[in-house]
Amino acid sequence: IGGLAASWLLGGVVPAMIHYGLDLLDPTFFLPASLVICAAVSLATGSSWSTTATMGIALIGIGKAMGISEAMTAGAVISGAYFGDKLSPLSDTTNLAPAMAGTDLFTHIRYMAWTTVPSISIALVAFVFIGLGSAENAEVQQAVYIQEVLEMHFHMTPWLFAAPAVVVLLIALRVPAIPSIFSGIAAGLICELL
Repeated sequence: IGGLAASWLLGGVVPAMIHYGLDLLDPTFFLPASLVICAAVSLATGSSWSTTATMGIALIGIGKAMGISEAMTAGAVISGAYFGDKLSPLSDTTNLAPAMAGTDLFTHIRYMAWTTVPSISIALVAFVFIGLGSAENAEVQQAVYIQEVLEMHFHMTPWLFAAPAVVVLLIALRVPAIPSIFSGIAAGLICELL
C-alpha cells in the first residue's frame, strides 16, 4: 500500500486527482461526495487502507484547497473506506469471519448490513448538513492557485487515471490483491516517466 501511494504521488496520479477534483467537486457536496467515493472504491477493492492511502490523500488535498476542515474530510474518507471494506466480498476480514464461524460469505455480509447501512446513512446525512455550512467558507482563489502549482510540477493529463483504472480492472477480474497492487505500482511508475 505504501508503494502504491508513493508511486501514484510521484507519477502525478494523486496530484491529477486533486487537480481535476477541484474542477468537478462542489464545496457544498464535497464531504458527502468524499464519503460516497471512498465507499465505492473500498467496496470495489476490498481494502480500506488502499482507499485512504490513494483516494483519501487526493480528497484531503482537494478539501484543503477548498478551505474545508482536514478533520472533516478525513472523517468522510474514513467513514466511506471502512463501510466499503466491511461489506466488500473481496475484503480479507469479511472473508475470514464467516470462514471461522462456519457460515457463507453473503449471509455474513447480509447480517453486517444491519449495522453498517444505518451507520453510513447517519454519517451521510451529517456530512450533508456540515457541507451546507462549509460552502460559505470555500476559498476559490486558493483552489486556482493549487491547480496552477500542480500544473507547474506535473504534466496534467487524463491519461494519469489509467493507473487507478488498471487496479480497478484487475480487481474486477478477481486478480489477487498482491499482483493487482504491484500492477498499480508499476502503472504509477510508468506515469512518472511520461
